[in-house]
Amino acid sequence: MGRLTGGDPSLLRRINSAVVLHALRGAHSPTLTDLTRITGLSRPTVEGVVEGLFEAGLVVEAAPDEGEARRQGRPARRFRFRAEAGHLLGIEIGPHRVSALLSGLDGRIIGAGSREVSETACADDRLDRVRAVVADLLRRTGVARSSLRAVGVGSPGIVEADGTVRLGTALPDWTGLA
Repeated sequence: MGRLTGGDPSLLRRINSAVVLHALRGAHSPTLTDLTRITGLSRPTVEGVVEGLFEAGLVVEAAPDEGEARRQGRPARRFRFRAEAGHLLGIEIGPHRVSALLSGLDGRIIGAGSREVSETACADDRLDRVRAVVADLLRRTGVARSSLRAVGVGSPGIVEADGTVRLGTALPDWTGLA
């Protein structure tokens, strides 16, 4: 067994960001102190993550709760996850149809679309159907392509990390497709 070493700092930052984002989504306008308590991360780590999420447009400062008791001094800053800061697109490519699902960053479904496709359709025809479904879905929902934060594609076969289909026997011309 190889020697265990420390993690990649960029991986640690991504993990910490995911932890803080999860906490922000589950809490109602938390403060930095709340986020530190919820996540178990240090305050400087939480401050750095929140600042990065703020710069990415995923977090904004929230207005203080109206029912909150007024105290001496400056009120604690509260933060809110911006589910409206982008969209997610999921695409399914199958032997008989192609489908797409669009959601906000909070996972709330905004729209869906699908089109039938012939089982014998070549890869180019099938991909043209995908493009048509996505374009129609974005047009109907009024969502700009530039607001997509992530796109996931489900496809039969073995797909390499670079997106190339290594082996795809269920769809014609699928093996070797980029």
